Amino acid sequence: MNDKANLINKALEVAEEYPVFPCGDNKAPIVAGGFKAATQDPDEVERMFSLPAAALIGVPTGNASGLAVIDVDIRDGKAGKEWVEKNAEMLGNTRKVQTMSGGWHFYYRHEDGLRNSAGIDGNTDIRAEGGYVCYPDGEQYRFLNDEEIAPFPPEMRLKLSFYEGEMSTSFAQQVVEDGLNRISDGREKYMASLIMATVAEYNRTHGVPPTVDYLVENAWPTYKARVVSRTGDLEREGRGLTEFIKKCESTIRRVRAKAIDDVEKRPEPKQGKPDIITNVITPMREIRLKFMEELEMAPPPKFLVGDYIVENSFVCLYAPPASFKSFLVMDWALSVAHGADWAGRPTRKAPVVYLAMEGQTGLINRALAWHNDRKLEAKGVQFAAVTTSLMMADNGQADTQALIEAIENGMKDKPAMVIIDTLSRVMDGDENTQTSMSAFVRHCQQIQEAFECAVVVVHHTGKAGNGARGSSVLQGAVDTELEIKREAGGQGVVKLLVTKQKDIEEAEPMHLKAREVTYVSHGLAPERTSLVLDVIDAPDGNDKGSGRKRSKLQNTAIEVLERLLTDPNMVEHDADGSRGVPVDVWQRAVDDEVGERKSAQAWHGRRSDWHWLSEFNGLVNFSEQI
Repeated sequence: MNDKANLINKALEVAEEYPVFPCGDNKAPIVAGGFKAATQDPDEVERMFSLPAAALIGVPTGNASGLAVIDVDIRDGKAGKEWVEKNAEMLGNTRKVQTMSGGWHFYYRHEDGLRNSAGIDGNTDIRAEGGYVCYPDGEQYRFLNDEEIAPFPPEMRLKLSFYEGEMSTSFAQQVVEDGLNRISDGREKYMASLIMATVAEYNRTHGVPPTVDYLVENAWPTYKARVVSRTGDLEREGRGLTEFIKKCESTIRRVRAKAIDDVEKRPEPKQGKPDIITNVITPMREIRLKFMEELEMAPPPKFLVGDYIVENSFVCLYAPPASFKSFLVMDWALSVAHGADWAGRPTRKAPVVYLAMEGQTGLINRALAWHNDRKLEAKGVQFAAVTTSLMMADNGQADTQALIEAIENGMKDKPAMVIIDTLSRVMDGDENTQTSMSAFVRHCQQIQEAFECAVVVVHHTGKAGNGARGSSVLQGAVDTELEIKREAGGQGVVKLLVTKQKDIEEAEPMHLKAREVTYVSHGLAPERTSLVLDVIDAPDGNDKGSGRKRSKLQNTAIEVLERLLTDPNMVEHDADGSRGVPVDVWQRAVDDEVGERKSAQAWHGRRSDWHWLSEFNGLVNFSEQI
């Protein structure tokens, strides 16, 4: 039996007890999702561990497996052996593993609240919720005993209270934050802690403390963004740049004199969480290689809103004022939340979050009018709005992380769509500069990565009327770019165009017309009015705006079907006497004609104009369907 077969068999054996995923020789995951892809399904285990790069068996720690591991390292002169001897009583009798590098893994039962922690006493890490270990394969990793897995040592939990970066009660009492994460009291304490954290991080990385100029450039903007001035002048209050520089100089002198014992041990911020001191986010990201076997298995893009919004994508809709852009995105949002068709196109039912930065009243009116017109119940739908002002630019990291946490805590399921209406209301920088727009894009991508959702940004047209306003960084970053144009003399008619669409064919233009509707929110309430958008034929007979023309792929598929129907060997007859071609035969012929991956976009991606193509289970009767 070869090494690959041995690995697969071992992985299947481990999967009987714990979820598993493959790692490479460097111990890094090699599959999309990393440790989150762990499974106990035998077929999936065999598929993943058949990948050429699979070399080690990964097991997630934390709730997924019920395991927590104390990882002791001896590399690079670390005193792991001495640490184990010193803490032998605390470690107790439990399952013990020899690691690839000569260190040890001590296995324990996971407990709620345990998370990954690094750098304890300079040589020890905790692998718990949010982490993983390489499971013993008998070679690189091997069990040293067969002890029962013991409860996690309570003494270690006490030690973690410092190393996880948690604030002491006294610190929490001294540093007070308002609802926007700005510090109003304890500013001097925050300043000192921020400087210390930045110096310690630099010292760990470079072996020497940073310069004052480095701290002013990298730490001062964070401090200034978070503290609140009581008089409007931090400098006069003794909490400005002069005091900041003094503390920088003092801290650097103490580090150089080795007067701070634990500077090498200061913890990193928690993964995926903002640190109260540094305000730095360390998102749980994994960068890895994908081999052809995995690339070939990647599914074609799927639509959240037929023809226009692709799942897990970055979208920008821009338009001039009074072009009904907010009415359009509200239509998308509520259609997805209900799983209702939009403009005759299918949607995938899923939760939606709407950042209504231009007013709550207008949002409520549009939403209630939409429900009344569609005759749908507004209560109980997975649609949530945020009306609190947010900042998603250079210094807005805290707001973005707070938004992600609010969604995680407030919604039962992950949203499939987050709408930002509008870009200008969440940006404090200059949207014409590359720096500010790049920062905004990073915030959007962070939201997209957190929920694997589509992020839709509502924006304005530039002054010249050509393209979206501001830096072209946004256009380069989005997967889909949509434009709304007002039609001259159209009496509330606009045209929706797809100006950019990655990986799939662009949809044809569509014309929409605003229609006034009235509604009453409850029995005694006054009658209110709002607008909804209806799809219409192109004005003046311009069929390019109808949005119902077939694409090149669709026309090719029809041509292939016509050809098949002329071949007696391909045609079958149904019981009712109709003639046709089995769908699977037709699909394979289209695959051969245009290529399998491009064909997949037609069969599974562009569902709206010809979704009937993939819905027949028997014969396709050409005379009836075309």
